[in-house]
Amino acid sequence: MTTLMLLVAVVVCCFLYLGLILWKANTYWEVRGVKHFKPWPLVGNLARALKFNRHVSFFYDEIYKAFPTERMVGMYEFLTPTLIIRDPTLVENVLVREFSTYPDHGPLFFEPSSISYESIFTITGIRWRALRNKLLTSFSTGKMKAIFPDIVRSCQSVVDSDPKRLHKDMLHEFAVKSFLNSMFGTNILPEGEEELMAKSKEVFQGKPQRIIQQIMLTFFPKLGDFLNMKFMPKTLDNYFRNLLNTLVEQRASANIKRDDYAKVLCDMNKMGKMDVYNRENKRIDETFDVTNDLVLAQAFMFFFAGLDTTVLVMLHTALELSLAKSCQEKARQEVRSVLKKYGGYSWEAVRDMKYLDQCIQETLRMHPSLQFIVRMSDKDTVIDGVKIKKNTRIIIPLHSIQMDPNHFPNPHIFDPERFSVPLSSKFTHLPFSEGPRVCLGKRFATLETATIIAHILDNFELHPSPELKFPLKYEPNALFHSPISNDEISIILKRIM
Repeated sequence: MTTLMLLVAVVVCCFLYLGLILWKANTYWEVRGVKHFKPWPLVGNLARALKFNRHVSFFYDEIYKAFPTERMVGMYEFLTPTLIIRDPTLVENVLVREFSTYPDHGPLFFEPSSISYESIFTITGIRWRALRNKLLTSFSTGKMKAIFPDIVRSCQSVVDSDPKRLHKDMLHEFAVKSFLNSMFGTNILPEGEEELMAKSKEVFQGKPQRIIQQIMLTFFPKLGDFLNMKFMPKTLDNYFRNLLNTLVEQRASANIKRDDYAKVLCDMNKMGKMDVYNRENKRIDETFDVTNDLVLAQAFMFFFAGLDTTVLVMLHTALELSLAKSCQEKARQEVRSVLKKYGGYSWEAVRDMKYLDQCIQETLRMHPSLQFIVRMSDKDTVIDGVKIKKNTRIIIPLHSIQMDPNHFPNPHIFDPERFSVPLSSKFTHLPFSEGPRVCLGKRFATLETATIIAHILDNFELHPSPELKFPLKYEPNALFHSPISNDEISIILKRIM
């Protein structure tokens, strides 16, 4: 009898403890006076997200629009309290002014055995700063000028193939080849090209089971590890690990004299160690090992983070220009005028295509490849007078802010002229983020996009496919803002004679 009573008491205590945890989790924003939707037990505000028929950014946008007078609003991602920032001044504080309080992305969906685990995107602390400073040298003006001829050759090969339609697969193939040519100084071997294209597409495929894995690894990492959840299948991880390891080794032994991303990785491999230099006291604070896994993580993350995002910018820019004939013609005339002025393509010529850049920036406003930014507070802090505990997730909903009519009147209209004058706040337009964690590949992505779009405009008229239907359908279970199928966005190309 005593044993039974003790067992009942333990069960009751367990339920009471669980109830206390749920109560504390579900009242986090209420006790702080932050506006929010009432959460459901366990799933918070993401109950409908478990249907896997809408991208998670839709729910951020829904909450963003529900509280139009608030500078920030709360939500619950399962048991995790999350703060959605609406006000550009608060965005600036998080990304720049108080960066030391929000230096990291927080828990991400990469398991320790993943090739991505030690990438610049996930690594934290002073190791991150030292690694970033080293990788940043790959994207200087001099380096961009050096690799520009490789980008042009990749673009010209697209023109020479005389395509009749422009769609995601075509741009994906171009971007893979351009990346390897310009960043690794190598061409794809014919026998490996088909497999590489298939594997690189597989990385970005949106599937409900992959979203479940990402949810577990992000919000319940211990359980995800126990259940052996993976960011991507082991076979896919091994494929890219072997491929990139071979590319780095081949580049190191080839003795190619050019400064590019691959050279930085090879130099890191040779160093074996990296110093963390303190500028204030002018001494080395720490030294850490540069392992082969660390080098491969940087190679893969640049490929992963830069490939699909850049392809989507190219695709949406072409789409918007096909729909806006006057903008298309104005951009074409500028491209031809600039090419005549400089006698052909050069880094300086593409930089001088101001209106084309405005078209790209407007596309990035309307169609940011990454719909939101995540930051994590690494200590107890105060935001806009509200006390926030350590490890609170901060969401900056890029798409919501950039499509807010308070920042951009008539936001659904493609109007490149918006960017002919400085914005009232640059923190209303953040396709590459901002601050110390601004996207490393920003310059490469915009240069590559402008160069391929310039080649297409100079040689083809762009017309929307008759099969094009609005609103466009996007993959609900993909990380990036990707169309649901290759033919969802299709643009007819008519060669200009």
